[in-house]
Amino acid sequence: MVEIANALVSAAPGFRARVRGRQVEIPKNPLFACLSRQQLRLVLPHIKFKKYKHGRVLLQEGARNPGKIYIILDGQISITKEGISPLESRPADYELAVLRRAEIFGELSFVDGKPSSVSFLAKTDVTLAITDLSASHRRQTVRRVREIVAGKLRSHIAKQADESVILRMNSLQLENQLAAYRSGVGHIVMTILCVLSVYTLTLSFLPAFKNETHANFALSPLIIILFALTFSLVIATSGLPARFFGLQLDNWREALALSVRASILFLLAFVFVKWLLISTSPSFAGVSLLGGADIVAGSKVLSSTAWYWLAFVTYLLLTPMQEFVARSGIQAPLYAFLHGSEQKRRWCSIIASNLVFTAGHAHISLAFALAAFLPGILWGWVFAKTNSLFAAAVSHVIVGGIGMFLFGIEGVVTRLAA
Repeated sequence: MVEIANALVSAAPGFRARVRGRQVEIPKNPLFACLSRQQLRLVLPHIKFKKYKHGRVLLQEGARNPGKIYIILDGQISITKEGISPLESRPADYELAVLRRAEIFGELSFVDGKPSSVSFLAKTDVTLAITDLSASHRRQTVRRVREIVAGKLRSHIAKQADESVILRMNSLQLENQLAAYRSGVGHIVMTILCVLSVYTLTLSFLPAFKNETHANFALSPLIIILFALTFSLVIATSGLPARFFGLQLDNWREALALSVRASILFLLAFVFVKWLLISTSPSFAGVSLLGGADIVAGSKVLSSTAWYWLAFVTYLLLTPMQEFVARSGIQAPLYAFLHGSEQKRRWCSIIASNLVFTAGHAHISLAFALAAFLPGILWGWVFAKTNSLFAAAVSHVIVGGIGMFLFGIEGVVTRLAA
């Protein structure tokens, strides 16, 4: 019992007692909370302090408890139960819960004397205070302490049973919500695959349009509108709240501020890179720092003409639709659908949605599609940080409009690809 004084010194404040000449601070736990100070003095001499390595089984399912109650001082204990794997049709252990510092286990089998219905194993290296009342029942002092502890724990177990019913009810409600959630996300992912398949098949008809205009004025709006209408229908019938898709304005001021700052920094970085290429690369010799997108009809470049400004206005009008498809229709469901860390889910959904976004520009030109990818990463990041389609659309308007029609992002990518 000497070691327990050192083991419990870092535990949460609880009950102070003198054990074998030393002051011991017992952490708050359900066992000692049931006992009076006088009863606790009877229990303290039966406490042992032990450490166990990760993976050690402390109480096996189906085994009888000789009379021990375990108090966790440090580490984690996994509660597991043996079942059958549905994939391999063989026995498998399922983790039901994880216990942490100041929680107890083994009390149920201690009270009812029946074999343990679950196993308790060390999920990490653990430090335990074990109330060991497994000595011979013929010893009157031990029998008296067992009766006291068992009587006090019965009320604790009854309270736990009531709480478990409430937890089970909450769990069933959560399962129903998750089932509806999985169904909604599944339909959205299926729609993404179907729409992309249709889009890929229609690419075989596009070469006939390439001689008309470089930007395919007639075709691009139709593709974007088709995508947007399809995703609007699916999102409206998904049963998921609008906030899930970033369709909210609650945080529009903060989202707008982040969007503008990020967009300006991106444009400054691009201008610096373009200036650096003009200054150092022969392929950029004579290129102006300011140079907009080239709108080509036949063999004529339609810069600063009615067609040019029509393209600019069309771009601005279609930008929110593009972001709606890429962010609300693809990125948000993919983020929710993936498992893993926050960073993994965020960046996988950003990159995947931007690959789709890039592919949607492939009918114009490869250079145009590549030029859309990098700023698409920015817009995906803005959406992930703010959960606001409004913020992503504003950034798209700023970066896309200024970058394409003032600084010629597409032209830079074309020269680099060449």
